[in-house]
Parts: sequence; C-alpha cells; structure tokens
Amino acid sequence: MQLLSQITVTAGERKPVIQLLLGDLSAIPKEHAVDILVVSAFPNDYTPLEGSLFLALQKKGLFVRALAANKEMDLVAQLGCWLSAPLSAEQKSKFHFKKILCFEPHYHSTEPQTIVGNIFRCINTFAFDEDNDEIAMPVLATGYQKVPIQKMLPALLENAVFWLQNGLPLKCIKLVLYRQEQADAALPIFEPVKQRLVKTVQEEIKNISDIPRRPPAVSYPEVAEPETVYAPGNAERHNESTRAAPPVALQPHTAPLPTYDLFISYSHKQTEAVQEFVKAIREKKDALNIFYDRSSIPAGGLWIRKISEAIQNSKSVLCILTPEYSKSDVCWDEFQCAKVMELRTKKSIIKTISFIKDEDMPPMFAIYSYIDCTEADLQKLISSAGEFC
Repeated sequence: MQLLSQITVTAGERKPVIQLLLGDLSAIPKEHAVDILVVSAFPNDYTPLEGSLFLALQKKGLFVRALAANKEMDLVAQLGCWLSAPLSAEQKSKFHFKKILCFEPHYHSTEPQTIVGNIFRCINTFAFDEDNDEIAMPVLATGYQKVPIQKMLPALLENAVFWLQNGLPLKCIKLVLYRQEQADAALPIFEPVKQRLVKTVQEEIKNISDIPRRPPAVSYPEVAEPETVYAPGNAERHNESTRAAPPVALQPHTAPLPTYDLFISYSHKQTEAVQEFVKAIREKKDALNIFYDRSSIPAGGLWIRKISEAIQNSKSVLCILTPEYSKSDVCWDEFQCAKVMELRTKKSIIKTISFIKDEDMPPMFAIYSYIDCTEADLQKLISSAGEFC
C-alpha cells in the first residue's frame, strides 16, 4: 500500500491525519492496520459483484453477508449502517482490521454532501473510544453508485477536516484508491486542501507572534495599559488579569459569537411542545439566552458549521428524545457536535428529556440519564423547566 499524501489536522493538542493511499483494502499490510474498515452496500445486499471489495474479501475468506448476520450494533433503521462483531483473531492477523462498518442508506442519492453527511454520522457514532480511532475506507460511492471522484472526494475531505477540527477522536482516516487512474484524479484535489490547511496554521502562528507584547512596566512607567481584546466565547474572562500571557487578537471586524445558556435539540414534530417548554423557562428566568429555532440557519454545507458554532458557545445542550429524534439527520448532527464538545472540553454538557418512549433508542443517546416526560406529557415537560433555569 503506497502513501500518496497526508494532511495533518490541528485539533488542540491532537494532530490527527487524513491519508491518501493507493492499494488494496482486502490486503491491508500490518503497518497500515486499522480498527475499522468502512464499506458501503445497497440495503441488505452484500452481493460480491465483479471488481468489488466484497468479492476481493470473499476470495480471501471473509464474507460480508456472514458479518451482517452477526452485528455488534445495528443502526440501519436510524442511520442506515451497522457495525460488525469483532473478527476472529486469525482474521484480524490476516486482514489487519478488527471490524467492518457497513453503510447502507435507506434511499439512493448521488449528491456527495448527502452521502458524506450520512457516512460521517455513522463513523461518528463509533469513534468515541480508543479501540475505534483508526479507520480505512475507499472513496465511497464512486464505484457502482458512479459518483465522480471529483465530486465525492472534496465532500469527504471537507467533512473529515470539519469533524477532526471539532474534536472527533480519530487518529487517522485512510482514504484508499484501488487504481492508478483514481490516484491521478485524486491528488490534484487532495493537495490544495493540504496546502490550505498548512497556510491556515502558518497564518494563525504568525498572528499570534505578531501580537504586541505589553512593555515591562518598569521600563515604561508612563505607558498606559493597552485595551485588551478577547476571543469569542471568552467574555467571562474580562475581569481576569492578563499579565501572565498576551491577549488574543481578533481579526478586524469580527463580531463575537453569541453565548447561549441552553441549546435545545429536538425533532421538528415536537416544535409546539418545545415552544411551550421555552416559554415556561423564560417565565422563571427571562434573562436566559436559549437557542432552539433553526429557521435562521441557511441550508447547505454551512448549516453544520453554524450549528457547531452555536453548540460550541452553549453552556448546556438539551436533547428532547423521541423516535423521530433518533431518525433525524439534523438531530444526529446536533447530538454529535455536542458529544465531540464534551470529549474535547471534558465537561458534561448534554442533558436529555425522554418525551416519547423510543423502543429502539440508540445506545449513544441512552447512556445519558434523562428526565422522564413520557408519553408526550406536556405538563411534565413544562414542569421540568425549572431544572434548566
């Protein structure tokens, strides 16, 4: 397997990488061993078609259909994906991955942003422990789904960089191409993204180094203290001394992002109940700044970034759990943005309310203790408002 290029993403102290490789995913060498191999299929169809990864794996003794019959976690109903049980010790030593994550969405789409958004909802669900922090995958949907690599790869890179920068705890994402002509098409897409990130890091370092240090008071007693400028989200530090470190300079004309006391994540079917809930909170404490109306956020690629910014600047995130919630792409994105923020900050910010019983509640949601307002008990929901004031 040949490493063609590599992007290093800066995520606080972590330096996860996105690698572009040329090789055979059915024959991953030991030095490129990963925890999870991501594959895609049509719903409940694991036919080993000619030229497919499924056929290559089957020829070497690994049957995806057999893995599908013994899933470790089944989220096909919610996200259109499942995670296999761990391979046997013999299989792990032969194939150099531990599990397969199979992406098989309910509906067919050739829109790269739709496909990739769903792929990363699946990946994000299983990437929160050290046993699942290195993954490999082909540039999905460019085979039998026939999405051009010129469309699919930019969307994959954009999403990978976004989630890694926001704290998704992956060490490495390997994007593996099988044919040389794929590599020839992919490198001119991959390299500009790499250079843009390098340039961004260099500019950030330069901006920090260009911040004027306060002259020592003993040398210039007549110089007044300069006005301190704070980065977004640091309003609570306005009264702290800054003598130990230089202030952080904002870019010109950059307005601070609003800070929210509470971000409410819910399915649109519960809009009226949530409005009553917010009204009850504000009757108790009108000064609270609550984010719950998504209508002002533009659709498209910027949506997830706007949501992430709002969550990053929220003290708490409340999820109103219902069966519709666990089937909503929007709700999964909001929950996962909050989850990576919890992981990065090491603070518990997610709270949940069970509003309608969900027999198939995903474990990712169920691990949080919740206020019980089932079944759609609006008065219980309103009464719980005091817990968030």
